[in-house]
Amino acid sequence: MALRVGINATPVLAPLTGIGNYVVRLGAALAALGDADLHSFYGWRWRHEAPAAPDSNAVAARVDAATPRLRDRVRPLVPWLREMRQAQQRLGFARGLRRHAIGIYHEPNYVPICYDVPVVVTIHDLSWLRYPETHPRDRIRWLERGMPRAVEHAAAIIVDSEFVRQEVVTSLGVDPGRVHAVHLGVAPEFHPRGAALTRAVLERLDLVHGEYLLSVGTIEPRKNVSHVLAAYARLPEKLRERHPLVIAGARGWRATDLERDLHSLALRGRIRFLGHVPDADLPALYAGAAAFVFASRYEGFGLPPLEAMACGIPVLVSNRASLPEIAGGAAGMLDPEQPGETARAIEALLVDPVARAALARRGVARASVFTWETCARATLDVYRSIT
Repeated sequence: MALRVGINATPVLAPLTGIGNYVVRLGAALAALGDADLHSFYGWRWRHEAPAAPDSNAVAARVDAATPRLRDRVRPLVPWLREMRQAQQRLGFARGLRRHAIGIYHEPNYVPICYDVPVVVTIHDLSWLRYPETHPRDRIRWLERGMPRAVEHAAAIIVDSEFVRQEVVTSLGVDPGRVHAVHLGVAPEFHPRGAALTRAVLERLDLVHGEYLLSVGTIEPRKNVSHVLAAYARLPEKLRERHPLVIAGARGWRATDLERDLHSLALRGRIRFLGHVPDADLPALYAGAAAFVFASRYEGFGLPPLEAMACGIPVLVSNRASLPEIAGGAAGMLDPEQPGETARAIEALLVDPVARAALARRGVARASVFTWETCARATLDVYRSIT
């Protein structure tokens, strides 16, 4: 008999960045295996289905317009906004657990809504402890209040990497036997594409295949976009003329100042700020780049550089946190505090097509190891371990 699993799918209601992508991809892979009877909770309603995202363009338009700015204004006035929302959800969630006879509840976003059935919690990283200044105050307070109970009462804890597993064990004092490292996967649409297959997307974005430098990630302090800008500014003028820097990512916390800088630089040319890019366009955007740069100071996994590797482009990635583990020697390493060194690494790649091709080949081979089916099977093993 299939395990009856309830998943909190509320993260899919925003543009699909880290946790939202995890929920949708894992849910689809679990459904394909057929060993779990999935029920999804969308913040206020339950559905008997694998988690599914609403139309990404509609969500992006809503969130990139008034909503984030309104939320930023309201938060200081209502300091317990997150807790109030959680309290409202809790009643409907608990009723749904009983109505659908859920046997296991998987919380993909750190803090469970309730504990009426055995709970599996996914802790993606401990950035809120390591870099609290990169998170909104209300999120820090929510995690400080919720995480002690989550790690105490969860039947099992899933993390995205061995790096995070060690952090959870040592920093949160969790029994190692309860913490399971389950790597994320790369979706099949991320694969190498020639110029003919990227043309439709790149022409719409006014980009040329193989001619631009790319960085993808949520626009927020921890992603260290300013480092990429500083490194790019140090490149020789001729290289910048030939290879514009393209930055793609949805608005995150404290994005306003970063966006102002990005737009100011974009007006001077050579830097393109795309904002949120629809999921359907991302594979072509990756595959058409000359190289990919990811300078995040801290990641529990780091899906964008792995997606870029799968698309057959050379990748430079930060040497911090989980990123060396995930890259597995198939990407160039950069120090996210040394933009001069990063500039030299970018220049070395852009002027050497042989080196670019060799690094790209290694990246494709490395990325092929990470599949959502493998992630789903390992997650099912965790579910079965607590039944």
